[in-house]
Amino acid sequence: MQKKFIATIICCAFVIAPALAFSQEAVVISGKVTDELGEPLPGANILIPSLRIGAASDKDGTYRFIVPSNLVRGQRVDLSVRYIGYRSEVAQVTLTPSANVVQDFKLRVDVLKMEEVVVTGMGVGVEKEKLGVTIGKVKTQEIAESDEGNLVSALHGKVANVEITSTSGEPGAATYIRIRGVNTIRGGTQPLMVVDGTPINNQMIFGGNSTGGHGGTTPTNRASDINPEDIESIEILKGAAASAIYGSRANNGVVLITTKSGKFGRPQLSYKVAYTIDRVTNLPELQTTYGQGVDGVGYTGNVPWSWGAKLTSSTPAYNHAEELFETGHTLENNLTLSGGTEATTYYLSLSRYSQNGTMKSDNSDYNRTAVRVKASQRIGSKFNLMGNIAFSDVGMDRIQRGSNVSGLMLGALRTPPDFNNEIYLNEYGFHRSYRFPDRATLGGTRGYDNPFWVLNEHLNPSDVGRAFGNIKVDFDPVDWINVSYTLGHDYSEDERRTVIPIGSSDKPEGRIIREKFNYKETSGRLAVTATRRFTPANLVLNVMAGQELNQRSYNNFTTIGDGMSVFGFDQLDNTTSWSPDEYEWKIRDEAYFGQIMVDMWDQLYVSAAIRNDGSSTFGGSDKRHWFPKVSGAWEFTALDQFKGFGKWLSFGKIRAAYGESGRQPAVYETITAFITGAYGAGWGEALDATAFGYGGFLSDYSRGNNNIDPERAKETEFGVDLAFYHNRFGINVTRYLQKTEDVILSLPTPPSTGYGETLKNAAVLENDGWEIGIDMQPIRIRNFTWDLGLVWGKNDNMVKSLAGAEFVGLGGFVSCNAAAVEGESYGSLRGTDFVRFGRGNTVIENGQVIDIDTKYAGQWSSGDLYIAEDGFPLLDAQERTIGDPNPDWTGSIRTSFTLFNKLRISGLLDIKQGGDVWNGTKGALYYFGTHKDTDLHYIDASGQEQRGDKYTFAGVGPGAGTEVIRDQDSWYGFGLGNSFVGVSSESIEDGSYVKLREISVSYKLDHPKLKQWTGLSDIDIRISGRNLVTWTDYTGIDPETNLFGTLNIQGFDYFNNPQTRSFVFTLRFNY
Repeated sequence: MQKKFIATIICCAFVIAPALAFSQEAVVISGKVTDELGEPLPGANILIPSLRIGAASDKDGTYRFIVPSNLVRGQRVDLSVRYIGYRSEVAQVTLTPSANVVQDFKLRVDVLKMEEVVVTGMGVGVEKEKLGVTIGKVKTQEIAESDEGNLVSALHGKVANVEITSTSGEPGAATYIRIRGVNTIRGGTQPLMVVDGTPINNQMIFGGNSTGGHGGTTPTNRASDINPEDIESIEILKGAAASAIYGSRANNGVVLITTKSGKFGRPQLSYKVAYTIDRVTNLPELQTTYGQGVDGVGYTGNVPWSWGAKLTSSTPAYNHAEELFETGHTLENNLTLSGGTEATTYYLSLSRYSQNGTMKSDNSDYNRTAVRVKASQRIGSKFNLMGNIAFSDVGMDRIQRGSNVSGLMLGALRTPPDFNNEIYLNEYGFHRSYRFPDRATLGGTRGYDNPFWVLNEHLNPSDVGRAFGNIKVDFDPVDWINVSYTLGHDYSEDERRTVIPIGSSDKPEGRIIREKFNYKETSGRLAVTATRRFTPANLVLNVMAGQELNQRSYNNFTTIGDGMSVFGFDQLDNTTSWSPDEYEWKIRDEAYFGQIMVDMWDQLYVSAAIRNDGSSTFGGSDKRHWFPKVSGAWEFTALDQFKGFGKWLSFGKIRAAYGESGRQPAVYETITAFITGAYGAGWGEALDATAFGYGGFLSDYSRGNNNIDPERAKETEFGVDLAFYHNRFGINVTRYLQKTEDVILSLPTPPSTGYGETLKNAAVLENDGWEIGIDMQPIRIRNFTWDLGLVWGKNDNMVKSLAGAEFVGLGGFVSCNAAAVEGESYGSLRGTDFVRFGRGNTVIENGQVIDIDTKYAGQWSSGDLYIAEDGFPLLDAQERTIGDPNPDWTGSIRTSFTLFNKLRISGLLDIKQGGDVWNGTKGALYYFGTHKDTDLHYIDASGQEQRGDKYTFAGVGPGAGTEVIRDQDSWYGFGLGNSFVGVSSESIEDGSYVKLREISVSYKLDHPKLKQWTGLSDIDIRISGRNLVTWTDYTGIDPETNLFGTLNIQGFDYFNNPQTRSFVFTLRFNY
């Protein structure tokens, strides 16, 4: 790993070294960029496109750059200026040897940012006004104001129909991203990520003691290795109509990340320090009235319930949720140096991000050191060389969570309120839990681990080293042809250790796991681009053709050691039996692509592209597949007939697009592999091929299919973009329909074949949606601006066909699982429910089987409960769909106020409407008697206070209107009223929320005396908050949580670790 990184650094040094020494005599071009009110616009990009030379304006709006003398021939050239949120301007200037040029610009506001250049794929930049598709863009300021350490988390609420889910508030926790719904069943929904033209890895790899994603620890997603401070912008290609140029890896969309580059001018040195305070947002409410026991009788020892006697006033009661947490802290330091000459640019950054979590433990932290070096060198007038490399060293310590008897919250929340968890070692120095408080032996189960044992004795460290970047060469043989080649590489090594000490409930004999994961990806892309303007016809033609090679490989080596001999000696040598496992794969892709873009009369824009992919994952019968796209846009307000409407209709464009993209089959699905056999009943130890000292393999249960094809999404998109009142108000509306065919399914095969299932292209999914974006400047006067933006998205997902199957299970729990159900949304939650009207249910009344819909016709509405004679609802024996985790719609409202170009106040409200969550934690706590809702009292017939409540169920049936007593046996504990042993649907809750996602107040201190006294050009002071308030009816820890991380399974809350709110204090010193 180190040798490869050193070699990469040396290669990059050869790129950068000449850049630091290159300069020539030049002609000076200077001026000032202001807005309509005369306010300076810092950071505007001024460029001579034909020469590829330019600069950025400074804080006063002034700019200055030099044109080398060998490029000055007395010619007239276009000098253009671009600034986000303003209309661009172009001025013609004459380059005369030894003559300076002064050119000022005054820009007009453009809330739709139609002249903003966005990257559409393969390094092609296009003005937004010319796009026939919608592409989401997030700028560096929005990323900075989010104050997120994980750049994916920074996308919350920024782009329509881009769902972001943070799995928990733990340091380094993974963040899930889903674009325009789900279009696969067996694969993930994470989009392809491309940094500066090079694909990178964003995997989340479960390992250690993880159990199918719902137990163990939460790994991070690898995009978190990137320092957000290095990001210039993020473009999101949402669907096939936009992402087809990436072919068989683009079904889930593409996230294009552009990192910061140096710009012409004096060296810019910036130092940022940020301190963050983290606190947990919400915890389950627990009862502190009743102690350990059952049936109102107190017990100690191996009794898991808290249905015991009422605690006396002299008995201490503990809140087992709050006692685990404290204030967390994060310290971030970031140093950047950038600058350049007329031919040279450079950007260097160094950052350290150190986060200590909110748990009372030294074993919950995340530390990232990141370095980036990026430079470009123009050699003569025809060559440009660019090098870009980043290195990250990431260390994490994680805490067990979820469906796991060694999970933190599981053991804590099930503990009776009269047991003191903080004393987690007994008098013998052995693990002490509420079920086994007096173990006299080191080993043996504890039922559920004491949470403080988990916090202090369980170890789950990981260390990741990663190097990624690229080298790009541009050659311009003539001024209208560009030839470029990009060579990129991404290498990461993840070493993990899991220590489950002796006496833990999961592995009483102790277990140590050592793991090593390696990922490598190398890509090379050659592209030839020709651009010609045909002046008489007012036509611009851009043609691109290219070829791409990509190779990805992965290796995992794991050794599990069971039976620790000595407590506290955490090495494999200290275990009595070892079980090794090794797995690796390799994928090779080759692609050819082409694109043509036509700009006609400065109002009609047509684009067409096609890609031909070949991959080692494709079936042998068809190794190559085509992926086309076409789009068109018409700026109708460019017509003379609309010139008089400029006062109220400033801009208008209609657009349409069609495209196809794919998802590759998983590696080796074309063959039938041999595997190491492992068999078990589910609760005990599995028997594998290494048993009794022997080794062996067997044929996989799943039969390969050499005719497997990539899954294919076909998308049609329509839209309109409008701006009104001198570009002060803008709206864009998009309508899309995406149909994904050839979705790969595992279908059962006859036992006579020797296999249980085979893979086929069989299913069909559909996503149908709307997207709306509104941008406006309600107030814009001298020294004050108010910006307001709204984003709204709705995606309706449906499983259209499952090749005859009613549903396909995706995973989950026995009581509630996720499934793809034909005719329903992907990921529907399935489980048990009560008997309800409108389903054709039959029950027994007075010894007779009756159809309830018929007998009670006219008395019920669909979904009403059937109430039996005893006044309680009945269990429906048939498993049904009980919830839909997909939201009805999502949206956000963002606003900012800017005063005197110094004070800025901004905020973001993030909204999700709909989307069910299975609150399995609440259901389990009902069963164990620790939930706040079980702290209920009623007076019985003898006048005695009893635990429970009197209740009348709403519904129809012979028992309708009957008052019943809901207590331990009849409902909350051992009855149907909890999802742990009762009815699954009792834990389904609405996950709608409104979150104050971000709020920020910043002030720029740039008084002339500051530079005179300190040498600083300015100091930026910012105070911000993240996830400060959540308005929701959901009663779990957070409606945004998800037990399964970045997997496709969404909507599960089962002893998840909580989310956090953050307060951030930032200082940025600019030299």
